[in-house]
Amino acid sequence: MTLRRWNVTLALLCVLLLATAGQVAFASDNFQQAQFAIPKLVVNASFLNIRTGPGVEYSVLVTVVGGTELSVIGRASDNVWFQVDSVAGVGWVNVQFTLPRGSFENVPTVAAPEIVSTVSPSAVSLGLVDGQGGGAASTTPTIGSPVQILIDPNTVISVSPGERFRAVIMVEAVNLRSQPFDGAPVLTTLYKATSSSDYSILGYETDKRAVAWIAIDVPGVGIGWIEATHAFFRLSRVTGTVVVVRDGEFRLTSTPGGSSDGKPVVRTGDEGFLRDISADSQFVAIELGDGTMGWLPFSAVYTRTDTPSDLADLSQLSASSALEEAAQGIGGGSANVTDGPHIVVNTGFLNIRSGPGAQFTSLATVPGGTKLSVSGISRDGFWFLVSGSFGEGWTNAEYVVFRGVISAVPIVAANSGSLSSVFAVISGSATLYAAPGTNFGMIGNIQGPTEVAIVARTADGGWIQVNSPLGFGWLIGTQVPVRGDLSSVPVVP
Repeated sequence: MTLRRWNVTLALLCVLLLATAGQVAFASDNFQQAQFAIPKLVVNASFLNIRTGPGVEYSVLVTVVGGTELSVIGRASDNVWFQVDSVAGVGWVNVQFTLPRGSFENVPTVAAPEIVSTVSPSAVSLGLVDGQGGGAASTTPTIGSPVQILIDPNTVISVSPGERFRAVIMVEAVNLRSQPFDGAPVLTTLYKATSSSDYSILGYETDKRAVAWIAIDVPGVGIGWIEATHAFFRLSRVTGTVVVVRDGEFRLTSTPGGSSDGKPVVRTGDEGFLRDISADSQFVAIELGDGTMGWLPFSAVYTRTDTPSDLADLSQLSASSALEEAAQGIGGGSANVTDGPHIVVNTGFLNIRSGPGAQFTSLATVPGGTKLSVSGISRDGFWFLVSGSFGEGWTNAEYVVFRGVISAVPIVAANSGSLSSVFAVISGSATLYAAPGTNFGMIGNIQGPTEVAIVARTADGGWIQVNSPLGFGWLIGTQVPVRGDLSSVPVVP
């Protein structure tokens, strides 16, 4: 072989080796990409909390809507909580409320972060008890029963006599639960920055995980519980005119224009009750939420007018309080109250049902403060048989105040009422979505013929939420026949 031919052969061999190496590298890259493809979790609930740690004892980092895809970067040792990457940073979600996508074999186990202790409100700090006497604070509210007040044609708020604070939702969405613990039945979902997101606080509890909960009254829904960390607290107009500190920083003084004597500093946005005005109208005395009193220049504050309770006609509250006292025999005046055992509705509005259970149809809805005669009680003690303009019906004992001798009320066997269950009838196939909208993630297809229970709907009925073999999800309402009264199904905003 000549030298020239040898050089050509050698050159061709080098080209072939380089091409083969490139193919191997390319195949290796594809293999690595396939092997390390990041798995995802698709949110399979209307809303899901992403928490700072693997458990409900950790605070909420952000709340995301159904259909959101979250990249998985770690897992807890229990394989129930997974660490994900979200718009608010790294957090944790419960896999039970998601749909897994991809391989989780290479997801590492991550140690749980330390729970950061935060200062929680208490029954005393929220004004539910006076905190005097040195004993343990009771969670029984000392404030009066809430009263519904119409602010404008579209806004109804609940205001309670004697309330000192009101709760404002500070997260995008939070579930209102029937009891103060995570997993209790959900009454409705509350949202941030709505015209009625200023709620009367009626109770305070801590659960077995030491998580603080507050009871609030939501007009049209009733009394329910939210985690205290999901709300911030503003002073209530009921306790006095509320003033807000203007731009700047000011130290309270003991007398108008006098010395501070160790009084605290207040800053922009801080609130206080207006308690006095100096003789020369140059200074005002304010009381902070914790009871601290002090004086400020009049020019340092302005009167708050931008919360729903600021606009409430408090004369309605006074009239309601007088009626309640008369009904309880307070003050010596005579009152025309129902004779014998009766209940007083202790929530904004209450359904009267055809049987002793939430599964029965609603006969009527009565407003808070309504008094109804009691003729019986269910065997479990949770439902009263009452009478009114609607005839006879059953009401939940949790949302009423009983008056009279309970031992005089007979136990009554429930008559067969009308069940209020509503079903979607699927004859062929129906697409189930993670949230009400085709732009959200698709969970899968429900194959018929079958019936699935409808648990919620949008206001126009265009979308219905169902409990299906694939989990909770949403169907297009116009594409499936409905068996039952759809108007009895609760509306999700």
